[in-house]
Amino acid sequence: MGSWFLRYFSEKSETKVLAYDTNAFWKPPSHATLCANVDSCVSEADLVLVCVPITSAPSVIEDCALSMKSGAVLAEISSIKAKTFLVLKKYSNKILPLCIHPMFGPGASSIRDTRILLIPVKNKKTESDMVSSFMRGSEIIVLPTARVHDRYMAIILGLTYFVNMVLAKILSKEDILYLEKISGTFFGIQLLLMQGILSDDPNLIVSIISRNSYTQKCISEYLSEADTLRSIIRGRRESELLRDLNTVKSIFERSFDLQMSYQNMYTMFRKHKEHR
Repeated sequence: MGSWFLRYFSEKSETKVLAYDTNAFWKPPSHATLCANVDSCVSEADLVLVCVPITSAPSVIEDCALSMKSGAVLAEISSIKAKTFLVLKKYSNKILPLCIHPMFGPGASSIRDTRILLIPVKNKKTESDMVSSFMRGSEIIVLPTARVHDRYMAIILGLTYFVNMVLAKILSKEDILYLEKISGTFFGIQLLLMQGILSDDPNLIVSIISRNSYTQKCISEYLSEADTLRSIIRGRRESELLRDLNTVKSIFERSFDLQMSYQNMYTMFRKHKEHR
């Protein structure tokens, strides 16, 4: 994501872009300047964007805040906010903090039609306006607290990654190409999702699953529901299985047009196959 944002800001002709990376062999785009250390990169910057692994984000944010000029903007994009939020809060009298989470990956072709989550640190309106100004075209959604953000991410990211990791381990023991050849739309889309997840940085996947304190609870609930469902199937209690399925279906029908979702799925999968 650091490379994505570097390209994004470098495309703005009026913007001078400085970059720093601990990878000594990394080369930035020709229109960006590579700095020798953090201090030289951030000391005179109007906006600093921290794009680093989840485990090192809090310390890097603090290093940047200490070196930045007063009144500059310090933004961070980590997927877990419990610790990064507190560091931004600590230095919010010196810098303008932005606790954001881009809900898209480095494969996004542009900022248009993307979504960015914002957790206000000091002033909701000021921070929201700031994100909108340099991420024009993206939908900004404000979440009330870092705790709420992390609880939702445990479901949206942690549980999704966990479920697909389990499925991927099972499928890795099979002839995956043959399964894809004989599969229908549902499995094809599931396989596509799994491949997308596996394309992510393994360290990011591990951090999202293991570092979010709410993810463990989500995984436990998932395994409990799976065990209950297994017992129902093993006991051939089909009427109970049907009742549970209808209950879940009715809940989803309150929020979604399931038939339209079904058609959208086919449209998406057809477009994917046409571009292969």
